[in-house]
This record gives sequence, structure tokens and C-alpha cells, in this order.
Amino acid sequence: MFAQDVVLFSIWGHPMSLLELIGLISGLVAVYLASKALSVNFLFGLLNNVVYFVIFYQAGLYSAMLLQTVYFVFSLYGYFHWRHPAPEQQGKNRELRIRRLNKSQWALVIVIILVLGGLWSEGVIYLQSRFPSYIDPPAFPRLDAVLTVASVTGQFLLSRKVKDNWIIWIVVDILSTALYAYMGLFFTALLFAVFTLIAIRAVLDWNKQYKQQDENLQESNIEAK
Repeated sequence: MFAQDVVLFSIWGHPMSLLELIGLISGLVAVYLASKALSVNFLFGLLNNVVYFVIFYQAGLYSAMLLQTVYFVFSLYGYFHWRHPAPEQQGKNRELRIRRLNKSQWALVIVIILVLGGLWSEGVIYLQSRFPSYIDPPAFPRLDAVLTVASVTGQFLLSRKVKDNWIIWIVVDILSTALYAYMGLFFTALLFAVFTLIAIRAVLDWNKQYKQQDENLQESNIEAK
């Protein structure tokens, strides 16, 4: 079905399909550009969303599949929000400044992920039980659902340019690497392993930019006075 059945080559017995190759390349480029706080990352993210919608459908990971539609919307929003922020939110190059969560906001994020993840998994299980002829049994529905909600949260925070999104992505990427490796999606698992390394580096880079923009803002306020 689609280009997922078009196998380009195999490495160590694991086939690389055309779709998975496109997803791998577009995903790597999108995350790398995001780690550098460049708004063009969202454009590569849009392509990645379409590709993985198909891949996850064929793998039976329905929560991850539906997640791509949410990513698509957030990517569109993030691209325009980063490039056209309110005047008081502008930073370097007139793009959106980096922000952070406080302790109470972090607590809220954790509660949302756990509660909505549980509800989502039960909803997926219920739909499959009601329509078994149309929906195959979901693979790891509870883990898949929690990763789905956590990923939505991380993508939303990225679209808002909140630096704490990378902490969430590190956890999501580590768990996703293990899940996709078990599911036999070898190259996707490898991709998420690389995502983990990029996310760790992004934490350092975004923290540095966050401190620098605060220093620049303080200098601007002093000059204005």
C-alpha cells in the first residue's frame, strides 16, 4: 500500500521502504532545525506528518497515526506564530522569544499527560472492540496513548517556543525508540534514537539562547530609560 511497500534496500535484515526513508530524512531535518530555534523546521515537519500518518496506519499504531494530524495543525500554527509574534513577544530577527514553564505549569502538564493518556487509551480500546472488522487490535494501546498525549504537549510547547518542550521530547523519544524497535520499525527506532541526542543538545542550546535574550532584553530596557 502506497510507497511503504516499495523497499529500497535492507540493512541487517531490516527493509527500508521509500516512505520510511522520506520520513527519516524529513524528521531529522525538522528536529535539527527546531533544535536551532529556526522557524523553517515546521515546513519539514509538515511533510514528516503526512508520511508518518501512512506508516503508523499500516503498523496499527492508531494513536500515533492520529497524532500526525495534530502535529500538522501545530506545525502550521508554530510557523506563523514564530514568524509573526505580538510586538512585546519579539526577540532576535523579530521572531518569537523563547519562554519557559514555572513549577505550577509543569505540574499541570504532568497531570494532563497522565489523565488524558489514560482516557485516550480506553477510547482506542473501546473503538476497536466496537468496530473489530474495520480496526485491527491496537499495539500497546496504553503506552501508545501516553506517548501520544505527551507528544501533543511537547509539540504544542514547541509551537509556543517554550524551551521545556525538549525535556518532554527526551522522555518521549527514549520510550518511542524502544517501542518502534520492538514493533520491527528498525529505521524509525533509529530515527528516534537520533532525536533523543538532538533533544539533549537542544536543551543546552535553547537554555543558552534563553539566557542571552534575557541579557539583551535587560540591555534594551536600560537603553530605553
